[in-house]
Amino acid sequence: MNAVAKAIFAIFIWSFTMRLSRMGHSMFDPATTALLRAILDEVCESGLARETGARTHVASKILEAATRGEVSPAGLSQVGCEALSGLPTMWR
Repeated sequence: MNAVAKAIFAIFIWSFTMRLSRMGHSMFDPATTALLRAILDEVCESGLARETGARTHVASKILEAATRGEVSPAGLSQVGCEALSGLPTMWR
């Protein structure tokens, strides 16, 4: 992942967790954040999610699942793969 994509992902995670905290949810702990980042990298490694918009779409689906309580690597990976397969055609 290049520096721009890393910065965009960091901003996305920060804004998402800030929205959660305003809604009364706690932010993810460092271990969970590292897991989410690793799952995103693993899912997007295939090359289908080269564009920032595609990575953001996949990241948002993984974050939504984590917010609902899915924290198993297999479950998060499945959510990411489903998001990847459902990408709009402009990102494929």
